[in-house]
Amino acid sequence: MIYCLCKKGNFSVFIMLLFSTNTFSQEMLKDLKLEKNTIYLFCRGTKAKSGLIAEQFNSNDKLITHVGIGYIDKKGLKIYNVTDCDTSKTALLIDNLDSFVSNGTYYLSIWKYNNSKREYLKLKQLCSDFSKQKVYFDFSFTLNDTDTILYCSEFCARILRMINPVKFNFRPKELVLESYYQALLNRKQLIYYPVDFFEGSIYFNKIFETHLN
Repeated sequence: MIYCLCKKGNFSVFIMLLFSTNTFSQEMLKDLKLEKNTIYLFCRGTKAKSGLIAEQFNSNDKLITHVGIGYIDKKGLKIYNVTDCDTSKTALLIDNLDSFVSNGTYYLSIWKYNNSKREYLKLKQLCSDFSKQKVYFDFSFTLNDTDTILYCSEFCARILRMINPVKFNFRPKELVLESYYQALLNRKQLIYYPVDFFEGSIYFNKIFETHLN
């Protein structure tokens, strides 16, 4: 089932009313129209990580397990996201919507920021700069390592803070870890950006959401 969240008169997102099987359809994704020169956050939920991430480490959202930031220009949609899969070259992927919706995805949401032109150009420059470096996935989930050792939400939070440090001064979450994660990460407390770190911000609006029955 497809849900579309749009304000009256706002045609930035147009979703055909399609109801088919309980799988993502490429035709559904093609019907999504996004505005150029606009900053978006793209969120997916996968079954493999739902219990590990969403249930235990998200602040409120129990569906999102991965987040990326992106925009659409003359060359199409680009979603920049840091992943722990196949990072031999770099952990920073540049996806389109089809490739971002990976196997096992059961949830997708898109969030829009009504940015200025300066902020949009800043995003493009930052993404271009990161794409020229080798990014490593931060398996220790430690903040303030380096600019190139990151996990998905840390990457997005850092990009947004560099775009506008006043609006996007997100505070990391502090969590006392269960014994299993204490042993895994070799510490008792985790200070991190949850995947849904941005959902409390007044500057982001959810414009699209779809999930399986």
